[in-house]
Amino acid sequence: MEAITKKSISIEFQGKKYALSDDSTIEDLLVHLGLSKDKVIRLQATRDGFALIS
Repeated sequence: MEAITKKSISIEFQGKKYALSDDSTIEDLLVHLGLSKDKVIRLQATRDGFALIS
């Protein structure tokens, strides 16, 4: 018997931690952070992951 597990992604933004499912999109992330879907955001690679730049 196999167990199916769903993974989550932990993201820290402005001192707060957020949990998203592993099948989330960048749009889901922006909405979860309270940003508008229409806002232009640039992802910049950093040593620890990436930075959101508006």
